[in-house]
Amino acid sequence: MNVLELYSGIGGLHLALKKSGIKGDVVCSIEINPSANKVYGYNFPNTFLLNYNLENLTAEFVNQLKVDTILMSPPCQPFTRNGLKKDVQDPRTSSFLRILSLLPHTTVRKILIENVKGFETSEMREKLTETLMQCKFVFQEFILSPSQFGIPNTRHRYYCLAKRIPDSFSFQTGPLVNCVFTKYYFLKAMSIR
Repeated sequence: MNVLELYSGIGGLHLALKKSGIKGDVVCSIEINPSANKVYGYNFPNTFLLNYNLENLTAEFVNQLKVDTILMSPPCQPFTRNGLKKDVQDPRTSSFLRILSLLPHTTVRKILIENVKGFETSEMREKLTETLMQCKFVFQEFILSPSQFGIPNTRHRYYCLAKRIPDSFSFQTGPLVNCVFTKYYFLKAMSIR
């Protein structure tokens, strides 16, 4: 699995991939924040890291990387309970909208998106699911808490796993799972265990 990590921050999704036991190589990581990139570079010195605005990303670049998987954690401020909830009107969503516009022109087969609880009721989520369906992806959505995986944090997060047809999941969950969910079943959903 060749992975492109977008909105990489300090490398949380990269570390999660590494710790999961899934065989995969993050071939490129893109983050606009120079401070986060310094930490990322320290944590993952062998990963090609770009300090880049994702609003300028092209499908050609993504395809040249020969990645089959994208991991991303787009800005959460437009969807937070404590924020202004501007949703797609928030300028911080423009890069995510750009990525959605590129998706039909890429060869990406799998996607993992992480965001805050609240994203699942956003207009942006509607745009995401419409794009996934247009691009012939099957997807499953989850509201999960790190405490379900043995991490002492109860903050719930939104996750979307998507696979391009003919790939599929080993089981179906329905439109949105908001339940106690174990690491075993989460990995099984990705057909890993």
